Amino acid sequence: MTCIDDKVIIINKPPGLTSHEVSTYVKKITGASRAGHAGTLDPDVSGVLPVALGRATKLLRYIAGKEKTYVGIVKFRNIMPREMVLDLFRRFTGELTQTPPKISAVRKVPRKRTVYSLKLVELDGRLALFETRVDAGTYIRTLCDDMGKICGGARMIELRRIAVGKISEKEAHTMTELVDATWFLKNKNEPGMLDAMLKAPESLIDLPKVFLKKSSLKSILSGAQIMIPALEKLGDVKKGGRVALYCGDAFVGVGQMAIDAQELQKRSGGLAVKLERMHLALKKDVGLL
Repeated sequence: MTCIDDKVIIINKPPGLTSHEVSTYVKKITGASRAGHAGTLDPDVSGVLPVALGRATKLLRYIAGKEKTYVGIVKFRNIMPREMVLDLFRRFTGELTQTPPKISAVRKVPRKRTVYSLKLVELDGRLALFETRVDAGTYIRTLCDDMGKICGGARMIELRRIAVGKISEKEAHTMTELVDATWFLKNKNEPGMLDAMLKAPESLIDLPKVFLKKSSLKSILSGAQIMIPALEKLGDVKKGGRVALYCGDAFVGVGQMAIDAQELQKRSGGLAVKLERMHLALKKDVGLL
């Protein structure tokens, strides 16, 4: 039986819909108890939009990823030679200060953002096709507007998100594909198409893994802190860094390290991980105990 209420679907968002509308449609199409999206896209922007269903919605902030990759078209007011465009792109690579645009729902205060790469793909007259990898929260429309202030005018005319962290557009499915897959499940009892679209939320969380002892799981699920004796295996984790918690193959949740790996070797007791989000349900997964 296909279980959708703890999964994520990577949607290829079409232009013309808000991200919230897409999440609502996915909820109605699949019959999920609730749905939410990670990394809001403007209505006229297309591309990768992770939509979480059911319990997986509580993990959205860990799925969104710190980096986003886009391809877009910027239109310059004046025709510029290729070298001038390349120089302009170099000037807008690195740490920048941006003020969110008026249409944004966040406070209009300057904030630091990093443009990791800004590549010119093709130049045709006043139109430049580009690819850029940026911090989460970077406004590409603002980036184009700011470039225009230097070169005599520029504006973004098209944008598509091709990756959210390590989630690429190759993993994305159209709304039509989702409708078809759901129809085959409900009318033909064929779950294969839908199953292929559903992803476990932990598979999209790109964090170092910390493994817990099975003997400690019951007390942790009951609200106990994750102490050093509860740890079974971990890598080179850093104090203050987020980690994905596992017990064997079972995903337990997400936490923040209270100690780093080197200090851990010198101590036998004390707090190891501050639990941020428990995902494993005691009754549902009681077979693990």
